[in-house]
Amino acid sequence: MRYFTIPTISLGFLSAISASTFIYLYHFDIHWPWLQTLLGLVTLAAWLRLSPKAMFWSGFFTGIFWFWWIGLSFRYYDLGWMIPFIVLAIGLVYGIIFRLVAVLPHPALRAIPLGFMEFLHPFGFDWFRPALMFTGSIFGDHLWQFWLFLAILTILLSMRHAARFLAIFLLIFAFHRPSAIGHRPDLDLLKQQIQIIQTNIDQNKKWQPRYRNAIIQLNIQAIKLAIGQGRKAVVLPESAFPLYLNRDIELTQKLLDLSREITIVTGALYAEGDKPYNSTYLFRHGQLRVMHKVVLVPFGEAVPLPSWLGGWINDLFFHGASDYITAAEPSDFEMAGCIWRNAICYEATSDILFKDDPHHMVAISNNAWFLPSTEPTLQRLLMQLQADRHGTTIFHATNGPGTGVITPNW
Repeated sequence: MRYFTIPTISLGFLSAISASTFIYLYHFDIHWPWLQTLLGLVTLAAWLRLSPKAMFWSGFFTGIFWFWWIGLSFRYYDLGWMIPFIVLAIGLVYGIIFRLVAVLPHPALRAIPLGFMEFLHPFGFDWFRPALMFTGSIFGDHLWQFWLFLAILTILLSMRHAARFLAIFLLIFAFHRPSAIGHRPDLDLLKQQIQIIQTNIDQNKKWQPRYRNAIIQLNIQAIKLAIGQGRKAVVLPESAFPLYLNRDIELTQKLLDLSREITIVTGALYAEGDKPYNSTYLFRHGQLRVMHKVVLVPFGEAVPLPSWLGGWINDLFFHGASDYITAAEPSDFEMAGCIWRNAICYEATSDILFKDDPHHMVAISNNAWFLPSTEPTLQRLLMQLQADRHGTTIFHATNGPGTGVITPNW
């Protein structure tokens, strides 16, 4: 029962607040780089020194503060009653992970698993990246910089000689250098040529047949407006057309006709026999190309468990829905004179999609699954981290908040 003492829980809770404050500041459009930097360093120092029991609570509360919103999507499967149990499960998973890290008593030893924490993906979920605490801070968010912070703090916490404070000067190498990429003439031109569409369709209505025609007409109007504005391309969100688009011949032909005047990038489902895909449709010069998703959302688009157990879960909780099928490799395409990497929602934050450091990426998302919550904020921060690490400019179209252009800050 020593896990339930007030000092133990309080230390874990306070360190979790320190590790999570940056998300909520960004959510309310508050940018305090110095405070974010200080809280990030304090958090790492705490994780290097907290007792194993306090580390459990730090992981428990950190997991909840970062990912409490995951269960919100279950509302649309008539499983809202599961939300508190999902939140508790998230806390327990990260609590156990942190507790295992704390088995190592010395900061120098504990720094090693902390440094590689972002490569640990429970159930295939890869959104816990501690370096994200420094995205938008006065320091950079590359992995080597995160390792440098851990090394400096390890020296400060381990050594007793006054010379240990010299390690602070190593922070000079981690300072963020503002980039001029946001002021590039070619980027400004792309912003003028490409119209990014944000829709705000309630997830409760999106897939109901009675709203389908209205949603289709809204999308067509947005495309025609972009044509009238002289745009070269228009990007619509994930599943902007809430149907298996390749089976709607009339709508597909209409989009092909419109693509003779403007390049159209849009999300929709794709069916190949009984195999469903979450896909991006590219209509260009009267021709169609379909690009399938590579990385699926755990428990949202695929159950990351053995097939016999995954099938049982699909039958029990998701009305027998099949897992989506994936493409083997990311897809690239041409638009407005540039080569773009295609990314759909969750995979736009995945390392796999940033293979070979693409210069440009189009990301399409449907964030309505998790509203109201901090999910769109966390997604944007993760995309910013990937943009910083790979030098990628991301044009992001969403249903719900999050639409915009993300440029590297390094």
